[in-house]
Amino acid sequence: MDSLPPSERKDRPLSFAAAALWTLLALFLYVFFLGMTEAAREGAVPDLVSRTACQALAYSIVFFGILRLHEPETSIRHVLALRAPSALAVILALTVGAAMSLPSEWLGQVLDAKLPRPPEEQQELDSLLAVTTVGKRVTLFVTLVVLAPIFDELFFRGVLFTPLKRTQRAETVIVATAAFETLGSLNSRAMLMLLVATLVFAWIRGLTGSVIPSILARMAYYGVAIVPICLGRDGLRPTPVLLAVSGGVGVVGLVGLSLLGRRDARSREARELSGD
Repeated sequence: MDSLPPSERKDRPLSFAAAALWTLLALFLYVFFLGMTEAAREGAVPDLVSRTACQALAYSIVFFGILRLHEPETSIRHVLALRAPSALAVILALTVGAAMSLPSEWLGQVLDAKLPRPPEEQQELDSLLAVTTVGKRVTLFVTLVVLAPIFDELFFRGVLFTPLKRTQRAETVIVATAAFETLGSLNSRAMLMLLVATLVFAWIRGLTGSVIPSILARMAYYGVAIVPICLGRDGLRPTPVLLAVSGGVGVVGLVGLSLLGRRDARSREARELSGD
């Protein structure tokens, strides 16, 4: 059974304060594992494989802690919100995610002009995105476009979202999980670029009752920027026309998801199962 009535449950409800502490613990573990990896193998910190492995390990430890304390009688599939969405929800989520990428790229360029990165930070970023071999191109795609979106969404829109939704309004949980992820970056530049995107991902999760559309939206979001790098090509330049088109497409996609969330039987059923 995925869920029991509140009166029959023996777990501890997850509060916003507890969710924030779990998020900080995940961040601490990630930094700790990175430090251990760097100590064991020089140069491992900027390596994408090492970063992704440390992220997965940190999230996994916190996930099982939350599962043990807050959801001991709930299936893992239910906590992670792994429910099959409708085909239209998948298409709209991919569209919205891709449409957000170009405005985010434009914001990044504005921030680079106003707040240049420190030389060491820029050097580390260049090292991360270097694609001198086929293996590095594949690694860049798999880690940043596939694995990282899956891990982040399963944690914030699954592990935290589901327990919080048992006792809180959906709108509040959407904002809270987006805020936890954004503040967890500990980087003012990343916070500005992440805030709107994470709100959209969380809203998609709330509308569909499933984490799968938000994962796909996130993959599309990063894919638009990363895939051209993997192919050794220049990405789209955020011209005023392209920004207007992508913004319009994103708004239409969000409106479509909102309407679908109200009318689609699969989305309604998924939200009912998750208590939405």
